[in-house]
Amino acid sequence: MSLLTLPQDDLMARIAGISGQNVDACYQCGRCTAACPFSFSPQRVIRHLQLGQVDRAVSLETVRSCASCFACTAVCPKGIDPARIIRALREVSSERHGPPWRGWLFANNDRLARMGSRLAPVSNWMLRAPGAGLAEQFGLGIHRKRRVPRFARSTFPAWFRGRTPIGDGRRGAVLLFHDTFMDYNHPETGIAATELLELAGFRVELTDTVCCGRPMISKGFLDSAREHARSNVERLHRRAAEGLPVVGCEPSCLLALRSEYPELLRGTDLAEKAATVARRCVLLDELLLPLARRGDLGIRFEGRGPVLFHAHCQQKAFGSPGAGLALLGLAGYDPEAVDTACCGMAGAFGYEREHFGLSRAQGERELFPAVRAHPEARVVVTGMSCRHQIQDFTGRRVQHLAEALRDAVAEDPGQDQGPAAGRP
Repeated sequence: MSLLTLPQDDLMARIAGISGQNVDACYQCGRCTAACPFSFSPQRVIRHLQLGQVDRAVSLETVRSCASCFACTAVCPKGIDPARIIRALREVSSERHGPPWRGWLFANNDRLARMGSRLAPVSNWMLRAPGAGLAEQFGLGIHRKRRVPRFARSTFPAWFRGRTPIGDGRRGAVLLFHDTFMDYNHPETGIAATELLELAGFRVELTDTVCCGRPMISKGFLDSAREHARSNVERLHRRAAEGLPVVGCEPSCLLALRSEYPELLRGTDLAEKAATVARRCVLLDELLLPLARRGDLGIRFEGRGPVLFHAHCQQKAFGSPGAGLALLGLAGYDPEAVDTACCGMAGAFGYEREHFGLSRAQGERELFPAVRAHPEARVVVTGMSCRHQIQDFTGRRVQHLAEALRDAVAEDPGQDQGPAAGRP
């Protein structure tokens, strides 16, 4: 049921409460619109809200199609988050677009991935069988040229339970937040991250958590996302309060804990615990870079050759995108960053039939031409979406940052780190 029948003042108060943003602080400089990779206009949405025209704001294509890449947030000189305002507007107006099952499926990707992994390789064959693309396009609104990532029969948690730890654990424990993609699509990322952390002297423990809720947030299922946030904060708080880092590899997932949970749980009994958990959340490169820079990582690297590096858009907005690039250099590679706001996939956005053209066009601006122009370089990313966007349109093999760093570890990793890992 839409809430647009409420008085405008009540609607604006509700939007402010959900988003945590002050729309009146925007002075219409237009940087958000100029930065949008998909040529939407968050500036116009906010202007209509400033004028109390909620119904006109809802009618804009920006509200219907915003990909939540947060490029607008990264450039706002006033620190306003237009993406959260748009998301709140969707919730207030009960906006849902596209086939009704598609939003639910994307929002509950963790359930589908778990099932797909259990049924692999049959599930992978079914997704690539003749006619599967057309069925997805007309049944779910997924573009026929897109392919759902393959499911791994052997999951990352199964590998973790059966492994023999390496390293001495001298630095103490860290909690590895193992996301859905790591568990069921790309366990090689989790394996590389675990081994890097152990070689660096950490004792790795897996978090006892559920899906971060980012897919639910992006598709407007905020009540479900809050339930996931409550569950994860309750499970993580005790160890986080003890000072243990919560380490993640997928920026969209880890940064949901760090940047979304305090907002989702603001004003609740878990607000302080959410803030404690958020303070302990760190991406893998953010954790390792300070150790490497001061020559205390304990890993000797011998990486070689050029690397083309693309950082996740949410990492650019809420994290440290330069950390991965710096680590690659310290590992001995010759890294170069691709200067682009977003790869064009933006989670589920690039899979949706109506957004396929926009998704591809954004990639063709800088990212795809850069990849094609460097056939000799490793292509390294930090996000799942980026990995598959590049692979879909360039055919290149793409690695996660953790995998590239693990490949660069010297054959005798027990030696003290050499000059490559300790350069300032």
